Amino acid sequence: MGRWTPAIASAAVLAVVVFVGFTGGSDDKASGSDTVDTNYGLVDDSVTAPANTQQQIVIPTDPAVDKTSLVETLKYNSSGLAVVALQNRLKELGFDPGPPDGYFGSGTRTAVWAFEKLVLGTPSAEATGKVTNEMWQLMQDPIEIKPRRPKAVTYGQRPTHMEIYLPEQVAIVFTEDKPVLITHISSGSNETWCEILTYSIDAKGDPLPEPRTVDECGESKTPGGEFSFYNRYEGTRLGPLGGMWNPVFFNYGIAVHGADKVPLTPASHGCIRIPNFIADYFPTLVQNKDRVYVWDGIREPEEYSKKEKTPPGNYPNPAATTSTSTTVTTVKSATTVAATTTTTVAATTTVSATTTTAAPPGP
Repeated sequence: MGRWTPAIASAAVLAVVVFVGFTGGSDDKASGSDTVDTNYGLVDDSVTAPANTQQQIVIPTDPAVDKTSLVETLKYNSSGLAVVALQNRLKELGFDPGPPDGYFGSGTRTAVWAFEKLVLGTPSAEATGKVTNEMWQLMQDPIEIKPRRPKAVTYGQRPTHMEIYLPEQVAIVFTEDKPVLITHISSGSNETWCEILTYSIDAKGDPLPEPRTVDECGESKTPGGEFSFYNRYEGTRLGPLGGMWNPVFFNYGIAVHGADKVPLTPASHGCIRIPNFIADYFPTLVQNKDRVYVWDGIREPEEYSKKEKTPPGNYPNPAATTSTSTTVTTVKSATTVAATTTTTVAATTTVSATTTTAAPPGP
């Protein structure tokens, strides 16, 4: 159990700058131009990225704030009033640890991971999920988290957009340039894979008349670029290696969706996995045609051509048997997690039950 005692601490001189910087069904698309839908979420190519010199993470030094101190480091399975205070503070900043129940569970841990990676600049694989007293002092400062694309206005003049930072494995939904959700994610692992896949939805996320099974290979890639949400479903959608919870699509079959397991490192076949409890309400935060910016740490989202940001297609497994590889016609698009997790889906395939979507690359 964590214990804490009141203390007064002057604000430290600190400025942290991090370069990172429902309706269900396919009939709920935003009204107006169908450009986004016909492009499967890909936004028309931009010549140059807009200039943005603002700091993304700013911690003002004035005024001084009254703070409390931790007697013990808070970590998984900790409990008590100190955990309640931590959970409430994370909520205030835009992170979601789950209900402020005083128990340091998996939801609180993933929220702390996101804080470490985004605010402290901790490499994704090295996040500890622990809150020391030093970190707690920082967390109590008046931290401001700003978008890399301020004043991003989408179709219908909606002031909401999403920014996805692949190097940090963090994503943020901004409304009026304020973070309404900051979450830990797991994206494409950039590995080549070969699996026996079952599709129940096509490249746009629409249901197929009947499931299709095929033996394929592909590249687990989440392309950088500028996109728009264009399709969504409520509940579980079965795909190549299992199911996706409440998927919201933005790049062919690549979607932001809930998953049982969202590890520290990239583990999907291309989709953006978020914790299931966040996916329960995520679709209510964004609408179809809201912008999605994906940073890959190499170039700015707007600098990618349509061809470069289109997900790579799957291809028949060269070692597949004729009976398996000819049962279906492949479609372009999304899906699933790396075969380093848990649930058995195909006869010889194991993966998290939190993957997937339509054809090639995705969850």
